[in-house]
Amino acid sequence: MKNILLLFLSDVKTNNGLISEARYENVEGENTQTTNESAVRYLSKNFPLDKIFIFASKKVRSEIVGYCGEDGKPRTHLQFSLERFRKFLPEVECFVFNYNEYGSDNDNLKSIAEMARHVQKFADGEEVTLHVDLTGGMRHVNMMMLELTRLLEYSGMTVGKVLYSNYKGATKSGTVEEIQNVYDLFQLIAGVEEFVNFGSVKALDIYYNGKRDKLSAPLTKLLDAMKTFAESIKLCHYGQFREAIEELHDAVHDFDKHESEDVEDILMARLIGRIRKNYHDLIAIRDKDDLQVIRWCLDNDYLQQALTLYTERIPEYLGENKILTQTEAESKKLAELTGKDVMGRNRWFYLFSDVAPNADILSDARETFAQSVKATARQIIKDKIFDLDEWLAALNKKISPLNLNRTDTTELCLQFETLAKIFNEPQLLLDLSATELDPIREIINALSEKFSAEEKGFKRRKILTHFLNNELSNATALKYFSGGGFMKLMRDYPKANKIYELLVEDIFSVSVPTETFLSIADKYYRIKDERNHSAHAREDYGEFKTAEKLRSVMNEGLKEIQALLLESRK
Repeated sequence: MKNILLLFLSDVKTNNGLISEARYENVEGENTQTTNESAVRYLSKNFPLDKIFIFASKKVRSEIVGYCGEDGKPRTHLQFSLERFRKFLPEVECFVFNYNEYGSDNDNLKSIAEMARHVQKFADGEEVTLHVDLTGGMRHVNMMMLELTRLLEYSGMTVGKVLYSNYKGATKSGTVEEIQNVYDLFQLIAGVEEFVNFGSVKALDIYYNGKRDKLSAPLTKLLDAMKTFAESIKLCHYGQFREAIEELHDAVHDFDKHESEDVEDILMARLIGRIRKNYHDLIAIRDKDDLQVIRWCLDNDYLQQALTLYTERIPEYLGENKILTQTEAESKKLAELTGKDVMGRNRWFYLFSDVAPNADILSDARETFAQSVKATARQIIKDKIFDLDEWLAALNKKISPLNLNRTDTTELCLQFETLAKIFNEPQLLLDLSATELDPIREIINALSEKFSAEEKGFKRRKILTHFLNNELSNATALKYFSGGGFMKLMRDYPKANKIYELLVEDIFSVSVPTETFLSIADKYYRIKDERNHSAHAREDYGEFKTAEKLRSVMNEGLKEIQALLLESRK
């Protein structure tokens, strides 16, 4: 273990060419002749110093006016001080760093960083206790020394004695005071800030180490609640997290009512407002809504915790708030399925996660619909006509229990009718920006480069014919043609296809429009996929390349659910 001292050297005080002296009550030996000497001698009684790091200003490096040493030669303030130190610390090495008191703020910061480098180089990975003398220097120097001390503490050094030589000029005496409690206030402030920003209590544990048995009951309760919260948010166990929120609410509430003259209570009372402000949405009301908890995690950058809570809680939350419902028959069906779950999970979470449809209804419907679209497009090429009723009747036989009706297929009908019109009147393709072509705008855009190479309508129709006969595939039919309502849902909310099939199979019902529910479910499954990517440390990327995009989708999902609840309560 190494002990080092950091100080800013004061100039030597003289009176008619004689060095001023002072007696410090708690410093042994002769009177001191420099301000810093008192602190160095006080410290050396109890700690074997390995090195002294000294800031020396331009003034300190200049000669003492009117003074000469015993050898008749002048001395700088620095030389005189070093000679005094060697009288009682003959073996201690001193490192002097030149400081420009006339430099800019940027120069001062560079000085702090450079001194820190020299101290860290000396430490060289060993355990070092850093002692600090705040006596010397100009008025702003104390702040600089505290900043440097904090910087070195963050680099791994232990802060030991923080000293100040309190000189009483009238009596030419003084006392070297230990003012660690003043420095420790930085630790307390940092601890509260750490808890507010990162949900950690490490810095607070350091500050209150050795003091816990002397603290008041309300402050002890508050610190325990903060520690419990810090642990629970790391683990993100839902029940434990909810209890920790309630415990923190109670502890803040009780401490606010507490009146005390104890210094630790007074200090925390000045800082607790920061906790109350940042945790307001979480602890203002004791019984928290799950959406509020998830939103607070998002707002405070606890993204992994928000992911976990969103994935685990949203299905059950939808059920608790009657967005998901069940008839008696549906409840019996789901009970049979959840009865197989050895983990005993909530029925709604189990429904979203593990229950599989009996048949892949939507996949079959998608395939059948795509084949029908392709066949109908070819029919239009051949006959230049389109009969919607005939097409619907044929298709509905193949996709039962789903079905298309005329209301569902308005847009699709318009697309087919536009194709039929084009094959009757190829000149419609001459103006590719014409509004008449809007129903098949995606196809026009996809073929625009090929169209531009041909200027005649029938030539462009040939390009369109080739696309419909050869390039259009079952996989892309939904991209270019709009099916019925259920086809739109599959296209717009692909992640929710499985839950929609369960809805069709009468495993459960919803009390809101189907499209609204599937919009929420689609976001849920996208978020769940992202959670699985991170939880299982997959090497491939998920959908979301940035945290901000993921946060945005989660907030959108929360807003949709909140809007439904507000609407249902009107």
